[in-house]
Amino acid sequence: MQNPIASIALSTGAVIRLELYPEIAPNAVTSFIYLANRQVFDHYPIERIVPGWVVDVSYHAFGDPQACYFIPNDAQSGRYLEAAFGTIGLGGYGAPDIAGGEFFFPLENCPGITGKYPIFGKVTRGLEELRRLEQVETYPVSYPGLPDVQINTPVVPVFIERVSVDTFGADYGEPTRLRGKEKPYFWPTLI
Repeated sequence: MQNPIASIALSTGAVIRLELYPEIAPNAVTSFIYLANRQVFDHYPIERIVPGWVVDVSYHAFGDPQACYFIPNDAQSGRYLEAAFGTIGLGGYGAPDIAGGEFFFPLENCPGITGKYPIFGKVTRGLEELRRLEQVETYPVSYPGLPDVQINTPVVPVFIERVSVDTFGADYGEPTRLRGKEKPYFWPTLI
């Protein structure tokens, strides 16, 4: 079976292409595909850029209640990829809790998060766009509930216009969700 290929089209005109690895992080891949197919990532601004560390696409569950869930941490299986430049991972609020859709791109080797957060794919096209994003002008905003923690947000928003995934006919279904986990108060809620 061929690995899924994802394309992230940005408002800059650039496309970041990814090969996803369901054999390494099956639930992370399933969750990413599930939310991409529901257009949760589309038309969303990149929220956080930390030069030399990470492009953190969202910490507000993409403003969509469909993305407000946690999943089991695939990295706890003992099979995981290194968090390094050119990979994509799912983040969370302290391992082992992994947010169902909040993905990030490491900008360097990150041994401190390797094995803590599931790295579920590699960039096959668009590494230069990640380096360009690392250089965009940002301004500090406080992290919700932690006023001493600063988040660097782009001055001129860069949007994910569309995320599409070619699964080559495979059906990845729905991710396994963790029940009973308290969600961050700053995630959106159903109205």
